[in-house]
Amino acid sequence: MKSAYQDVVDEVKILKGIEEAVAIAIEREREARKFYLYNSTLMENPKFKELYEYLASEELKHLDCLEKYRETQELPEVSTKVHSGQSFTPEFNPALTKGGEITLGDTGILLAAMRHERKSEDFYSELAKRVEGNALRNFFEVLSRYERSHYELIDSYLDYITSFRMQT
Repeated sequence: MKSAYQDVVDEVKILKGIEEAVAIAIEREREARKFYLYNSTLMENPKFKELYEYLASEELKHLDCLEKYRETQELPEVSTKVHSGQSFTPEFNPALTKGGEITLGDTGILLAAMRHERKSEDFYSELAKRVEGNALRNFFEVLSRYERSHYELIDSYLDYITSFRMQT
């Protein structure tokens, strides 16, 4: 059985050029944004809602960068600073969740989100290794680091949920 990372490596190997890579990246960012927006509407817990709305806005930023590149063949200005430690924290008020508990469904959504962020990180990282030119390499490395920061943010929510569940 191949790992998810090996699947990404294999996918990147068969790409027919940067245009195809960017098209795939754009589609993934759109799907992720749609996923986060949809799940934000399902959340009763305001912290989950806030997290998914934030991640949807992040995916929109990535989408804009990729579409600008596709349209102009020029790399947009992308900050190399990846923000960590968001303005919100995964501290939940149990009274705001269904029946006072964070559900397995909530956890499953977080796990799916983590998987997406990890695959995106790996995809951009592999592209960075294979493209020519420092500017394009830097572009994909920055996108990869953004995806890593999202992964870590979601992981902090899972860590909190795990601690919360073990204490109750």
